[in-house]
Amino acid sequence: MDRTLTQLRRVFSRLNLICAIIGASLLFMIAATICFEVTMRALGGASRLWVIEVSEYALLFITFLGAPYLLEKNQHVVMDLVFASLSGRPRMALQIVNASIGLALCAVLTVVGISVVLEQFELGVRQVTVLRPQSWWITAALPIGMGLMAVQFLDQIIRSFRGEVI
Repeated sequence: MDRTLTQLRRVFSRLNLICAIIGASLLFMIAATICFEVTMRALGGASRLWVIEVSEYALLFITFLGAPYLLEKNQHVVMDLVFASLSGRPRMALQIVNASIGLALCAVLTVVGISVVLEQFELGVRQVTVLRPQSWWITAALPIGMGLMAVQFLDQIIRSFRGEVI
């Protein structure tokens, strides 16, 4: 059981890292694209309408692809004033409650997100923007990120019950 759990953790850790690298690459792409756009406009060139739109879509993916990695590494935003003052059983109980709420919310968002993505795919819904991309691939960021976050919250619950420090 421990060996299987360790292997699963490695698989999801690699997947989270890949998603984080994609997110970081998208952030770099946004910065480079905006710098290029500003330079071209300063030189008298025409504005490229797609730059803002692509940047907005990329920000969505950066958020949802990076969050599971940050949660895994315990680098996410935490309000730990109460949590830091606890130790022992109360701290473990609070970890379990927190992770359980996170798991429940992420699981619901994953299921709803998958439903929305499938509906958008079946209907062929497109964004009402300059590029008019199909909506499903933009919306897919939500169930991907929330699904990976749900796995991380489940792992936190398992670690808490085993008495491991998160």
